Amino acid sequence: MEHQKETITKATANQIRYFRQMQGLSQEQLALKAELNPAYLGQIERGLKCPTIDTIYKIVLALEISLPEFFSFDTKHGSKQGAQRLQSAISTLPPEKAEHFAGLMEELISIFTDP
Repeated sequence: MEHQKETITKATANQIRYFRQMQGLSQEQLALKAELNPAYLGQIERGLKCPTIDTIYKIVLALEISLPEFFSFDTKHGSKQGAQRLQSAISTLPPEKAEHFAGLMEELISIFTDP
């Protein structure tokens, strides 16, 4: 039973972190939107605390996502979300570095997709 709780706690932490990062929010920003203590949110994201359903509901409202979306626990989050995450990360780079990064990604993709 303890292993199940640990698995659920980690999956919940990963979901919160994933959706927070997708929206470009810091832990503190999300905590303020959810009316939670930032240190407590940090402990949840690190898997040190298991949030109550009330706390999860506050976080979901602050993230402006649905409960079914939050509880999907799809560890890959599909290629669409992965692409959005990459696009978000690249958008923070200066144009010349973004171009260099895109070239590196193309090289990596060709390595992994060549037979």
